Amino acid sequence: MSSKVKISVENLPDTLRGQIHGVESANDNESLALFTDNKDVRVPVENSSHALRAYSNTFNHYDLWGRFVRSGHKKLPVEEAPKRTIVTRRISEKIDGIQYNGEIKITPAVVSSREEGEEREYLVWPSDREEKVERALIRLASKGKIVKINFKSGIQYAVVFSMNELAQELKGVGQSMPFPQIKESLEALQGSKLSFKYTAIDTKNTNVDDSFYESNMNFLSSLHFSGKKGQGGNVKCVACLNAFVHNMIDNLDYKGYYFNRAQELKRGLSRWMMLRLYHLWRYAAPGKTHHFRLLSIMEKYGSIYANDVITENKLKALRRDMTTTMKDLINKSVISDYTIVNVKDDKTGNIVDYTYEMHPSEQFCEEILTLNKQNKRLEIQSGKRIVEEALTIDGDQLEEIVSK
Repeated sequence: MSSKVKISVENLPDTLRGQIHGVESANDNESLALFTDNKDVRVPVENSSHALRAYSNTFNHYDLWGRFVRSGHKKLPVEEAPKRTIVTRRISEKIDGIQYNGEIKITPAVVSSREEGEEREYLVWPSDREEKVERALIRLASKGKIVKINFKSGIQYAVVFSMNELAQELKGVGQSMPFPQIKESLEALQGSKLSFKYTAIDTKNTNVDDSFYESNMNFLSSLHFSGKKGQGGNVKCVACLNAFVHNMIDNLDYKGYYFNRAQELKRGLSRWMMLRLYHLWRYAAPGKTHHFRLLSIMEKYGSIYANDVITENKLKALRRDMTTTMKDLINKSVISDYTIVNVKDDKTGNIVDYTYEMHPSEQFCEEILTLNKQNKRLEIQSGKRIVEEALTIDGDQLEEIVSK
């Protein structure tokens, strides 16, 4: 694991220095120390060449929302902008006994680039490219490249890195990008706005009042670069995380996963599905299965919308996409097998959906077991989990123990 970043106000970009009272590294901050603690994530798989896999963190419900645009416009000249630029998606997810319902809206960033000697402005929606860069950015943060910055206006968590370090994380999982594309992706993440409103219902405790949340923010709170002309990959970057992610780090609302295992997959749906399984299949074991409906999962991913009319041909195309993803997961030793059951309309008898049942591989079960142990250890360290129930001893037992 890379050593945790050591940084002071003096070696931050000029745009930041006058705004800051101080900086704390992961060595000095309890929440960041837990976030970057990945020393116990070895997976002893016999006859395997990947006994230690690249570890990262993923945020509990935030990363399962359809925050990225999968189809339609992803980059357009501003003058060609459609009448409606904001993408709206539905939130419907149950995680750790909490049911989240609501909606999320994605507003594209305005990014400028020089073409044929002229500056042009584009609308850029956060898409697969931005998702790859965000995952690599959080991977760097999980390795220790994260600090707490005490701004005069408040506290923020920021990832401190060089363009070359981010490029190497992407290259390591077969997602190489030239520096201009990485920089544009970062700018798109900083410029794109995310607004959401949802309810969170505790299904395990009906006595707890339902909570309502509504927020507006950017994918990244702010972005800063410093360096010299012609420096290329040595350009230093500071990416401030948004307040929602900041709070999730403080509240331990994240789980570990193996970055290279998920991100090495070539298809966006396959990567997203594997990350989802790391989130939701935390009890994966031989004999246990995981179920989902095709249309529901494709809506969560962002391939379709809640009000879309799904024709027979569209349903077939979605099934083909999922078949390819299932093959990817089998080849990656995530699942050993899966089955499909037709869902028919009661009146017409036509197939209108499919139910999938997945069986975990032995390797994935071992990974989940190790990740669960890691998560439990972090919860104990943070005080979020009591180590074990206190032993109750009655008076007679106590007298017997004392007399020995």
